Amino acid sequence: MNWEEVGALSTFATLIVIAASAVAAVIQLRHMRSSNQLSATLGLMERWATPQFRELMKFVFLGGLDRKLADPAYRSELMNQRADINAHPELDMLGFWETIGSLVKMGYISEAAFFDQAGPLTVEAWNKLAPVLAIMRRGGDLRIFDNFEYLASRAKMWEAKNPGSDFPAGTPRLPTPDLYPDDPRTPV
Repeated sequence: MNWEEVGALSTFATLIVIAASAVAAVIQLRHMRSSNQLSATLGLMERWATPQFRELMKFVFLGGLDRKLADPAYRSELMNQRADINAHPELDMLGFWETIGSLVKMGYISEAAFFDQAGPLTVEAWNKLAPVLAIMRRGGDLRIFDNFEYLASRAKMWEAKNPGSDFPAGTPRLPTPDLYPDDPRTPV
């Protein structure tokens, strides 16, 4: 074997090592991305589970916000970009959804995974909080909580593509025996 053949083989071996290193790097990056998504999701779930956040959910979804918005003075305070978050707890909820919207938009949280769990809730939150945004945006600044708007818009699109359940095809459903068949079929 002459030196040219040895050089060619050496170059080929170097190419194989570089290609294998690149493949390993791509695999490692995928694992890191998955780890980052999991960390972000767990952080949000941790906040979601706090008693304070549960109280905030009650305020927004069970009529507290609607009662407050009936007051013109309360609505007027929302037009101030530095409204007091203690007086306006809905701003905390908006901030929560804004953060999720940003994380989904930037790819730190999988859109499909998030909407599979919280797509309908995202749309419901948008419907409850959109009147607050309308008041805050009266000055024309559409950037106010625009990541939440992005998230809700994507959630509506996702729901339209995935109506009903996203239960995997080919997986049998388990029996769910109704032990109380005489109960009303709709919530009271």
